Amino acid sequence: MQSLRWDGKTITVPGVYRDIPLHDYHRADLCDAISVSSSMFRHIVNKSPKHAFDKSSLNPDREDGETETEAIVLGRFVHKAVAGEPFDDDTVMRPATVGGFAYNANRKEWRDWLKEQRGAGKYVISPALAERAKGMIIALGQFPLVQHGMLGGSPERSLIWKDSRGFWKKARPDEIPNDSGDFVDLKSTSSVLYRDTQRSIIDYGYHQQGAMVMEGARALGIPASSFTLLWVESKRPHCVRAQTLKDEDLARGAALNELAAKTFWQCFQSGVWPGPGDDRADAEYVDLPDWYRQSVDDRIKFELREAA
Repeated sequence: MQSLRWDGKTITVPGVYRDIPLHDYHRADLCDAISVSSSMFRHIVNKSPKHAFDKSSLNPDREDGETETEAIVLGRFVHKAVAGEPFDDDTVMRPATVGGFAYNANRKEWRDWLKEQRGAGKYVISPALAERAKGMIIALGQFPLVQHGMLGGSPERSLIWKDSRGFWKKARPDEIPNDSGDFVDLKSTSSVLYRDTQRSIIDYGYHQQGAMVMEGARALGIPASSFTLLWVESKRPHCVRAQTLKDEDLARGAALNELAAKTFWQCFQSGVWPGPGDDRADAEYVDLPDWYRQSVDDRIKFELREAA
């Protein structure tokens, strides 16, 4: 499907859009009706509607700007480099000095400079992070599947389509495949060990993210047959691993997205975004997990035998 260049105006037509800066993509008013990405749905599922709303651009009292964790900044820089996209729209290298002073986050000159960059929607890249990113990029370039064209599609296009309930949905895969239907999403991580990638998929809802990408592609007439996570470790030795989510798990992600979409729409229409315990009039019981109960019971039995 041919991509449309975003003209900076309100989007009224479903399609694949290019040149939408990330901070604009996350705006709830990007389209002519409310719009949401998988981030909203994942926060609803993993936390609560209240947590989701608190971080959303729907909330006029949200904290100014996203907290720039090292992982976020590093991941953004690597994504830009791998995609071959220009850096200056949402990233900036931290200079050696500001106002004649070397970097010191406590100095007013530096605080003002950092505030200005974040206000412009830019991620600040330190020299140390840039060096780590270089190692990650080299490792990706040496990975056989990447050498064979795994990242050869159209980078960082925004899929925008309308839900039957009246709101817009958005997805932003790292790569839209040219013809294979095999979507790839690059993830920086602390570990590519199997158990750790499993945990990351659960913690960050990547099965929901993948399902959202597949839904958007199909809604826009784009072939969509698989969703693969391409992991690269953010610290040496920068190991790389590719893992394709199974169809049955993407189906689970799609089901969770639909539950979250229903919840979102109810909350948006009512203006009520409940937290995890807001539906309780009284205190509730809390249980120790079964595995801990068993370990305590076993320890007590052992100590009693020892005492006897």
